[in-house]
Amino acid sequence: VENMRQVVTDTLHTMSDDKIPLVSFRASPKAVFGSSGGIIDQTISTPPVFSPWKIEPITGARYFVESRANGASSYFKSLSWFAATFDGEEMTRPYLNPLLPTKFRAPRPVIERRAAWGGSRYFYLEDASAYEEPVRSPRDSRDSLKLTNIGKWRELPTERLSEGSNWKLWHIPPAKKDFIGLPLPVRPPEPSVECAFVVQLLSSLPSTFTSGQLALANLWLLSFDDAILDLAELGVTAGIAYETSMNTAGLRISFRGVSQTLPSYVRRFCRRLLQHHVKLLDGSAKISDSVYQRAISDANRSPKISRLQKQQVIDTASEVSEKDVAKQGLFFLRCVNGGYLISQGDVLPNESLKLLGDCEEIFRDFSSADGFAVEPDLRSILYRPFWKPRDASPCLLPGISLISDSCGRIPR
Repeated sequence: VENMRQVVTDTLHTMSDDKIPLVSFRASPKAVFGSSGGIIDQTISTPPVFSPWKIEPITGARYFVESRANGASSYFKSLSWFAATFDGEEMTRPYLNPLLPTKFRAPRPVIERRAAWGGSRYFYLEDASAYEEPVRSPRDSRDSLKLTNIGKWRELPTERLSEGSNWKLWHIPPAKKDFIGLPLPVRPPEPSVECAFVVQLLSSLPSTFTSGQLALANLWLLSFDDAILDLAELGVTAGIAYETSMNTAGLRISFRGVSQTLPSYVRRFCRRLLQHHVKLLDGSAKISDSVYQRAISDANRSPKISRLQKQQVIDTASEVSEKDVAKQGLFFLRCVNGGYLISQGDVLPNESLKLLGDCEEIFRDFSSADGFAVEPDLRSILYRPFWKPRDASPCLLPGISLISDSCGRIPR
């Protein structure tokens, strides 16, 4: 196991070094042997059963390797020409997933002041590479936390965030036990690079919804799932999942994933949400038949509504248009009065504050509706989410287990 870990570490180190590019090119035999000059510089006249061809030990596949440290530009041009001429496929630059970190960051440690230090207070180390065990002192000051390496401890801010704002931040320290938080998949007790965010748009409107209005709101969210399929596909490869659901306090949007890129996903998601009703109204977006079928299926399976309400939902889903759904979504957004941002996991306080400011800016036109204010208890909005996509997990990311034991031992 240790040898395998070292091999993976060396491979990832090589792939992340832009000075030593690792190139893999697949082409048909016609493209490889069809030119007198060969696919690269030299003529490849030997069949794949002889040298310089090599055999991959696991699959038995034949492959050819040539070092090309210099002249990479002309090399790629020749490869592109061969692929276009013989295979009919144009060679393009690789598309990088902006939500997938190219180099993973280790979890940032958190320590908690005990009662003997003057109360329960939390300190976050900004740079994980600077971590060494702090010298603890009973003095109630930041000087009691000293590092023998370069780094700074930052205390979780407890003062009022901003005057006159309808948005509030709830930052849950990852080291805190028996504390309320969003239910997440079970992980080992060691620090992890995972984090979670909850954006709760506050409004008392959903508590007064009729069955027809609730069906329209559900169609608005289900159609939005289809509209952001491209974003969800980018997120699932980066271990990111989301969930949207209406509750008596408004609309809850939950996210979980790797802390390096999850804030960017949250911002993209929220901006797309505000554009969804606009595209439905101008006709640039349509609601597929599968969305209406899912809404009817969800109503039939729900144990929380009566038979009469189920029939009303089915009738509504069968008769409404895209504009009806868009108007309901816009109506809800106009009745929003502020919001909560709840963060937990591997997130620093300044990162949570920045995301709070971004959310406040994104929803600036839908945060001050009079007559719809509500202040829910945290427990009422931190219920278990049904994640989408269901198979999204940071455990599938290559190399993450080398810096964070997020997928190893599972306590039972």
